[in-house]
Amino acid sequence: MDLRELDPAELKRIPEGDVSSRDIKWLAEVDIDRAALEERWGSAETTCDSLAEWLCFAFSPADGEAFLLLREVEHPPTPQFGLSVTSGLFSASAAERIVEALGIAGTRVTQVNADAAS
Repeated sequence: MDLRELDPAELKRIPEGDVSSRDIKWLAEVDIDRAALEERWGSAETTCDSLAEWLCFAFSPADGEAFLLLREVEHPPTPQFGLSVTSGLFSASAAERIVEALGIAGTRVTQVNADAAS
């Protein structure tokens, strides 16, 4: 995906269930205010897996691409959200563009997957 196409006007929320867990990979930790995120994009979904219950915001910036912001509900190890993406968005520059596209002041990438940084 051409990252110039990551336009906030084209970004849309999608159901978390529409994103296959096989198609995504952890990209980054994102420091984002949950209240501001919900005000801008609506309430988080809650999903469960064998590890925990998760707050989830799923988005699609283009056909065939998606990203998730996830944070454990009960005992998050950090106050940040994890950012997981489909392969076309797996790069450090995509993490920065996603943060911009979310349109929430003060949001920043705090850590990037070493495989994406190279």
